[in-house]
Amino acid sequence: MEFKYIVLILSMLLMVFMLYKEINKTKKARLFWRILASILAVSCFALLVIPIKYNSSLKQNANEITLITEGTHPDTLARVSGTKYALDSSGSKSNKLIFIPDLSYFLATHKDVRKVNIYGNGLPDEELENLIGYELNFHPSEIPTGIISANWQAEIKTTEQLTVQGIYQNRSKKNVKLLLKGLGTSIDSISVDGKSNKSFSFKTRPKQTGKAIYQLISFQGQDTLAKEPVPFAVGEQTPMKILILASFPDFEYKFLKKWLYDNQYSLAFRSQISKNKYSSDFLNMDKLNLNQINGSSLRKFDVLIIDEEELAAITPVERAAIDNAVNTGLGLFIRISNSKPLTPLSGRFGRVESPAAKDKQLNLAIKNEQYKFSKLPLEQTLYLKPSQNDQALVADASGKILVNSTIKGSGKILISSLSTTFNWLLAGKINDYTTYWSDILSKAARKKIEVQTLKIVPQFASVNKQARFIVDLSTPGKIPTLKIEETKLAPRQNIELPFEWDATFWPTRAGWNNLSINQSNESFFIYEKEDWLALKNQQTLNSTLNFLDKSNNKEAKTTTTAIIVQENLSPWWFFMGFLIASAYLWFESRIMDRK
Repeated sequence: MEFKYIVLILSMLLMVFMLYKEINKTKKARLFWRILASILAVSCFALLVIPIKYNSSLKQNANEITLITEGTHPDTLARVSGTKYALDSSGSKSNKLIFIPDLSYFLATHKDVRKVNIYGNGLPDEELENLIGYELNFHPSEIPTGIISANWQAEIKTTEQLTVQGIYQNRSKKNVKLLLKGLGTSIDSISVDGKSNKSFSFKTRPKQTGKAIYQLISFQGQDTLAKEPVPFAVGEQTPMKILILASFPDFEYKFLKKWLYDNQYSLAFRSQISKNKYSSDFLNMDKLNLNQINGSSLRKFDVLIIDEEELAAITPVERAAIDNAVNTGLGLFIRISNSKPLTPLSGRFGRVESPAAKDKQLNLAIKNEQYKFSKLPLEQTLYLKPSQNDQALVADASGKILVNSTIKGSGKILISSLSTTFNWLLAGKINDYTTYWSDILSKAARKKIEVQTLKIVPQFASVNKQARFIVDLSTPGKIPTLKIEETKLAPRQNIELPFEWDATFWPTRAGWNNLSINQSNESFFIYEKEDWLALKNQQTLNSTLNFLDKSNNKEAKTTTTAIIVQENLSPWWFFMGFLIASAYLWFESRIMDRK
């Protein structure tokens, strides 16, 4: 039974009881007024609970609607006259807006609508597509304060660093501190001046593996303005196969060989004993014939490490095989010690000689990263020249390059003038040595072809908001099986890209979730509705403004018509009636009966 019927039944019983008491009173004076006051009191009390609706006529343009979106200020909403619509059902209930569950269906069934007035942050791209050909009048809300752009890697390897970049927009007059925090530790921070925008770039190497959630926290004085989650996953580095061709087994190779073995790399090591005679070692892998280097043997490895002297000593056929292998994805790392190149491959990089530092110590850092190495005791005089086609990887404190790289085909060539990185190990700086070689090998390694990739749209998919999976498969044609927990999704194939499939869904649980793709699990993160609000609002504003710039916004002819709007009668009228009737009954029973 509906609540209003329960109220009516209880009110009727109360009214019968009150009338019975009044009729059975000994004194019959003013009986009519007492009965009338009792009926009025009970009726007004019931109508306080049950709202009374009525229809009113409102003059409005028949072929235009007003659409209220998130971010509309209450004062602006109060000034907007006429019927107002909303796509968010929660906002429509509290602000007396008419809820539109599907904008495309609404416009298709209201052919007379040709103009749309939009207030607030605007609409996302998928909704804006429904407004092509309509005249739009956009009243944007104020630009938000907070992080309006952010990006980071969803997945990294243990040898890679996490880079969190973006822009903070500070519209207040006070400074804001932005802090990256992970696993209870403050990693890095910046200060953003009042009334300014500032780019930020935080970099760190997570020590844990698996899924993690860092936080970007903004402070203003002692107040916390926002805590934005930064989810990512750290996976183990894919096992790498290394081939080393040495002209002679020096200490650099000796220590590197041991480090690669201890860290479970598959290593084939060949050093020249005399002309056409070699000594070979195979660690964590089966033996191979390395007397003659060819394309077949090089395809078994991800990185080739070779010194320039050995590169010059091998046959032209072997050099051609190495050159072809690099073009097809092999990573080549060349150690040099001469100021003049000995081969065309190593000659791709310019060189320069410079006096050694007075203290014979090198202060090295990984370029474009915040990692700085401990001092390396080395009398370094050979450096590499920068070039527009190269990417410097390691440089000293003055910016002089010691490790450089370039792309060749689908592979990479790295060149280094550092000869004794093992001095870090001798000085007990194991972390520096590990960081250096892990970074070098990961940047040089042959890129693995992913069997499948997963992308979720939008970037910050939220609870109870429609989202879309985009899955790329290495084998097109077969329909993939997509499942979230026990719910199966219906994938749709891209006509132009047959290996790409997509499926829509409505997330119900925030945090880490799993998507099963052909019985293999992929993790994805769902945000709370309140997460990254400033960024999402800015993106919506930008999308709406860009759509207006591109659309053919012709003025539509409008006609005025009367629109019937259903409204609630103010409950204050019933409250006043209940108060007056109750006051009369009290006054009549307490005062007038005594006279």
